[in-house]
Amino acid sequence: MRLAGLYRYPLKSGAAQAVSEMAVLPRGLAADRGWMVCDPQGRFITGRSHPRISLVQAQPMAGGLQLQAPGMAMLHIPDATLA
Repeated sequence: MRLAGLYRYPLKSGAAQAVSEMAVLPRGLAADRGWMVCDPQGRFITGRSHPRISLVQAQPMAGGLQLQAPGMAMLHIPDATLA
C-alpha cells in the first residue's frame, strides 16, 4: 500500500490543502474540518447545497481563520473561543 497524497480541509466543504505531514489528535486530524459555515439560523452549509464553497481557501492562523475566494476580499474570522 502507498499513500499518494495527504490533504486537509480547514473549512468543511472548502478547498483542500496539500500537506506533507499532519498531526493526529484524539479528536481527528489537526486543522481538518475544524470550521464550518452556518446560516443565520445556525444550520450548517455544505458543498452539496452550495457547490461554490469548494472554491474558498481557508488558512488556520493564531486567533482564527483567514478566508480567500476568487473575486472576493480576504476575510479574517476570529476564533470565538478566544473571546
